[in-house]
Amino acid sequence: MHTTFIRSAVVGAALLAAMPAPVALAQSAALDADIPMQQASDRGAIRAVTLYPDRAAVTRTVRVDLKQGLWTLRVPELPASVVTSSLQAKVAPADGSAPKSTPKLLGVDFSATPKVDFASSPEGVTLAEKVRELKRRLAELAQDRALLEQHDKLVDQVGVRPSAGAGPDGATQPIDVAAAERLLAAVKAEKDRILAVAREQNDARERMERELSVAEQQLAARGGADRTDRAGLVLLSVPESCAVEVQLTYLVSNAGWAPAYSVRGSGDRSGVSVEYDAMVLQRTGEDWNDVRLALSTAQPSTASSPPAVEPWFVDVVLPPPPPVAGGRVEAAETGAPAPMMMADAMPGAPAGDPGRPGNDAAMAKAIEEFAASAAVSETGTAVSFELPRPVTLPSDSVRQQRTRIGTFEPETTFTYVAAPILTESVFLRGDMRNSSAFQLLPGKAQVFMGGDFIGETAMPSVAPKDEFRVYFGPDRALRAKREVLSKVTGSSGLFGGSTVTTWSDRITVDNGTGRDVRLELYDRRPVSRNEKIEARATNLSPALSTDKAYVEGRLPQGILRWDLAVPAAARGPKAATVTWTVEVIRPNGLETTPIPD
Repeated sequence: MHTTFIRSAVVGAALLAAMPAPVALAQSAALDADIPMQQASDRGAIRAVTLYPDRAAVTRTVRVDLKQGLWTLRVPELPASVVTSSLQAKVAPADGSAPKSTPKLLGVDFSATPKVDFASSPEGVTLAEKVRELKRRLAELAQDRALLEQHDKLVDQVGVRPSAGAGPDGATQPIDVAAAERLLAAVKAEKDRILAVAREQNDARERMERELSVAEQQLAARGGADRTDRAGLVLLSVPESCAVEVQLTYLVSNAGWAPAYSVRGSGDRSGVSVEYDAMVLQRTGEDWNDVRLALSTAQPSTASSPPAVEPWFVDVVLPPPPPVAGGRVEAAETGAPAPMMMADAMPGAPAGDPGRPGNDAAMAKAIEEFAASAAVSETGTAVSFELPRPVTLPSDSVRQQRTRIGTFEPETTFTYVAAPILTESVFLRGDMRNSSAFQLLPGKAQVFMGGDFIGETAMPSVAPKDEFRVYFGPDRALRAKREVLSKVTGSSGLFGGSTVTTWSDRITVDNGTGRDVRLELYDRRPVSRNEKIEARATNLSPALSTDKAYVEGRLPQGILRWDLAVPAAARGPKAATVTWTVEVIRPNGLETTPIPD
């Protein structure tokens, strides 16, 4: 299947006033070649979205049946956040359509036209009249309810009769029981009717209030809506009638994504799973329903090449040359040919003969030749993730939306880390290798261990097969305690000319996990910054780590590190221990900065 993919561009040198450039040029050329220019309009459907960190590329797909000729396909209702210079299109015969001569893309442009004011439109007038009618009916309902309540009070008064009445002479008169029963029955029936009418009025009021609320919201939204209709204009050549599929892609702002992770360590330290998610910002003004979503690390808003460093010249300042009175330098003739007009580029009969095509075959040939030079290919590179499922992301101005990129289990080695000079807590660290095909981007990670939330950490950028570390918090079953066993200051040297301060230190590691563990243990010794002061660590048991990165980096800074294998039995009196001695030697009377224990 032949496809053509180009960026919006001017396809000639001439412009027609009041028309987008590619459309105006094509129409001018089409008139010269007597090729009919036809119009079509279809909003299409959003089928694919590529999300970048700070914007998105949205692709609408339009399927339309077109007759032979030149066409301007209008794709309306582009959002206000569209980047107008970014429109691109891709054209191909639709599935099931196999013309001998395939349609071609000639150009893409953007148009913005003012809409009719909503309040003056037939729809706006109808909606405003509906609001007024609902308000009127609610007011009448309130009046009916007031009359019903007055009638209810009158019925109550009729039902209240004395059990015996006084006669003219003050004597008590007996009650007509049958008449009283008839009266009470009538009162009850009327009360039941009043209650039924009141319920009907309540239902009617609630229904009309809901309708009024919806109508007022619609009126406010449409009345304050954007008054500009933005559309993409896709110019096509169709050599023979067929069904055409057009994909219009455009950039929008108010969209983007950032990585988010959940790192879950198993309670038995058997492994780790990493859930790689995307926090999506979608405030473009149009919903993305069941779209193919790709997440890209490219930044289309950033220049694709670095800025050039210009040379820096220094010279002697020279005065400007004197002006030449009445002189003017004439441009030399270049011998360049006259600019070619669009009509000259059109196929047709020999010069002097309009050569109007007289049949479909001639028309098809003319259209194909007209479109032959209009296509420009484009490629690009970036790390991207194609989600394996359609997703729905409505435009939401309030919250970010989370969607899953993938889950993988990195190769993991667990190591404990302790720095008892700062805290007795021993922290579990996972040393991991990215065994997935995903490029892990910098972002926040929520850390869990055995179902318990540990906290948040920062995830670095990690390429496939690269290593990274995640800490899973302290393990309460392990403790590392540091003690200063002794501190002595005395003299040394042949004649006691130096002062020596000696510390004897010990760290005790108590392993209550019930299993053998690997432990990186950290402490420090003083480091001298003056040649008169000597600081050293001696009698280290066991020996310090031989890790190359540590020996070359942190050991010269005075950081002490031991790599220990702590057995499960290292508890209480059998706890693992590390001992060493620190000495600081300086001349008598030389005052040094404070040295902590």
